[in-house]
Amino acid sequence: MVEPLREKIRDLEKSFTQKYPPVKFLSEKDRKRILITGGAGFVGSHLTDKLMMDGHEVTVVDNFFTGRKRNVEHWIGHENFELINHDVVEPLYIEVDQIYHLASPASPPNYMYNPIKTLKTNTIGTLNMLGLAKRVGARLLLASTSEVYGDPEVHPQSEDYWGHVNPIGPRACYDEGKRVAETMCYAYMK
Repeated sequence: MVEPLREKIRDLEKSFTQKYPPVKFLSEKDRKRILITGGAGFVGSHLTDKLMMDGHEVTVVDNFFTGRKRNVEHWIGHENFELINHDVVEPLYIEVDQIYHLASPASPPNYMYNPIKTLKTNTIGTLNMLGLAKRVGARLLLASTSEVYGDPEVHPQSEDYWGHVNPIGPRACYDEGKRVAETMCYAYMK
């Protein structure tokens, strides 16, 4: 009974003395409120580090399907950082200035393990982030993939190459989800 309390006290003491990487101080006018979906993944966690060190307020949203809490745990407790366990397939209501939409299983074993989840993340998740961006007037960056062009018939591809895709192949859940996501972004932009 006493040992769990001692452990909690040690954790609390550690949180008070936790050292964070050095961050810039930005005025309220220059500091952005930034949402990173998939922020506990490889790319997202490095983007989190960069934006935090640049002095911005960063909210990471991740469902930890492929992302790992340990990738961003060094920011937990920092006044400019928030970590939310959330699946982007569900709407999110938050005030932000910018959205970096990185949420998606990107490794073939991960997206082929659950193709429906991959499709939903890339389509419904993107639709939810576009809706959020529109509601709050935020800018959105969608992380896409060269996979939207399928197997290249031409290499390297020029800007007018439309691709060679297989909508029912084993990788289609990822490729087609990203293609739809790009189309939705284009439609929202208009």
